[in-house]
Amino acid sequence: MADNAEPLIVPIGHYVGVNVPRDGTESEFHVVRIGWETYKLEEAEHFAVWALGHGLPEPGGGDTAPWTRSALVGAARASGIPNVGDALAELMARDLLIEVTPGTAEAVEFARVCRTRSLLVGIGNTFEDPLLYAIGASENAPVVRVSSFAYELWKWGHACDSLWHACHTFAATGNPNDPDETDPERVLTRCLAAIQVLLASGAIYLDEAREDALDDPPVSG
Repeated sequence: MADNAEPLIVPIGHYVGVNVPRDGTESEFHVVRIGWETYKLEEAEHFAVWALGHGLPEPGGGDTAPWTRSALVGAARASGIPNVGDALAELMARDLLIEVTPGTAEAVEFARVCRTRSLLVGIGNTFEDPLLYAIGASENAPVVRVSSFAYELWKWGHACDSLWHACHTFAATGNPNDPDETDPERVLTRCLAAIQVLLASGAIYLDEAREDALDDPPVSG
């Protein structure tokens, strides 16, 4: 990524629904889970901006343009969401939205403290289009078709202790003649692009890393 490129923006957490208090003593709110903690989104615009943080899927699936703060703000304002700037600042202060610039030390630190968690089901590829792999609600309901790399991240990322662990795992099995496949930091850049595609289609969410995750985990051969 170029030095002057805008950081990517990603949401953290698993949406677990709306909570409507039974006794009517407080207003309803949306709930996001990160690890063992839950976070209330009590303002409608906060939830709307957090949801938009996942990005917008491309028609028919495939790669998406980088999802950034400016892209999110533009989409939010086009949707008529009020107080976008305040909502964005609040969500970022709570680490429910995070900016990350590929190719930086901060990106590696981000990868060490979070991991991907898979949603939906795998459908696989077809004879007609063997290079794209479908993920969906069921075998007959594909939601997105992604590259083989994104599909591997969807399949195996949640089994790793952290995103950084996943990068090391992929690097250990990559083409030894291609540094983009064997250098964990370059693999991370590929992962971040794939994550945005998977987030936009609802195929993953980002959670905190496992508590016992290692900074540079060994990978068995």
